[in-house]
Amino acid sequence: MRILQLINRFPWPLKDGGALGYYNFLKGYHDAGCELTCAVLNTSKHFVDFEKLPDEVKGLADFRLSYIDNKIKPIDALKNLLFSDESYHVVRFISKEFEQMLENLCKEKQFDVVVFESIFMAPYLKIIRKNTHAKCVLRAHNVEFEIWQSLAAIEKNPLKKYYLNILSNRLKKYELAQLNLFDGLTCVTESDAKCFESFGYTKSWHIAPTGMDISRLAPDYSQIEPNSILHLGSMDWMPNQEAVKWFIKEVWPSLKTKHPEIKFYIAGRNMPKEFFNFSGNGIEVLGEVDDAIRLMLSKSIMIVPLFSGSGIRVKILEGLALGKCLVSTEMGFTGISVQPDLNIFQAETATDFINQISKLICNPDLIEKTGREARKLVENKYECSMVINDILSYYRNLNNKK
Repeated sequence: MRILQLINRFPWPLKDGGALGYYNFLKGYHDAGCELTCAVLNTSKHFVDFEKLPDEVKGLADFRLSYIDNKIKPIDALKNLLFSDESYHVVRFISKEFEQMLENLCKEKQFDVVVFESIFMAPYLKIIRKNTHAKCVLRAHNVEFEIWQSLAAIEKNPLKKYYLNILSNRLKKYELAQLNLFDGLTCVTESDAKCFESFGYTKSWHIAPTGMDISRLAPDYSQIEPNSILHLGSMDWMPNQEAVKWFIKEVWPSLKTKHPEIKFYIAGRNMPKEFFNFSGNGIEVLGEVDDAIRLMLSKSIMIVPLFSGSGIRVKILEGLALGKCLVSTEMGFTGISVQPDLNIFQAETATDFINQISKLICNPDLIEKTGREARKLVENKYECSMVINDILSYYRNLNNKK
């Protein structure tokens, strides 16, 4: 199958869930024998020097990169707020140079399917339609506007709340207006697909959770630091920021008093400077790390105190694949077929987190037992080749429809 994949950032290095989500599908298409072309916005935020990438990465597809400065600029954001009704989330990914590159690419090659990775690539649907008859599929990693609605709902600062509501409403208007312009839709969870249907999506959809390349994710229980907990995730994502702040304020003081030996590690890309001020009293803020897998393997428990967002948390799947014991809110593991108290532990309140983590600290064997069950789950339901085979069947069915 000839696939053109449009991505709003280069999926390397594999240091956050966003990169993993893109990369695992990209590699999956390649391993399935697809003729894969990837048109990538090489953003200022996630810029890569393509020539310096590993050969095994460069060989996965015919990559075409176009640079874009998508930094959030206060003056541009203010102009957008005052003089436009467009979504600032979306306009930051619009590039005339990228559009021209796509036009040339469609004249150069024939495609069966064009996959738009996230709603932020939807502005390029018109140029694709104009230059190819390939089926166009939106791969929705989240219901994006719901994330911002949730953040607005919990924001206490009136001005910031007002601005977040404007952002979420504009994004919602754009996101819902685009859905039926595509030939098909893939979502990472059924709840996301049902949400889109409730807002008027009328075409076919397919559930394609992020697959895991388990060959590079091997559990190892030999070097675990006792009494250690870890939060790992992209720290420029506001739901993660809110989650960590909540945990430090509401959970950590009581947990540290109850277990003086415990340590809490916070890691992830683009760590805000203010978070380094949390260091001390058993908290260690690491920022971005060179080897996230080694870090996860070295800690006893991973936590995901997430209260907003949608889609699948790729870092949870990666942690499960590594055989880690996780304590998470239901929001955190939404869309993943886990069983609380078997392969994950659920906590919704500060007291829940304190009790679940305390139980695990007092029962180290339970940590490893839960981790082994977590690994089995990923092997049985989220191995990458199974997910890719299913989604390729969906693409073929779209092409068979007249």
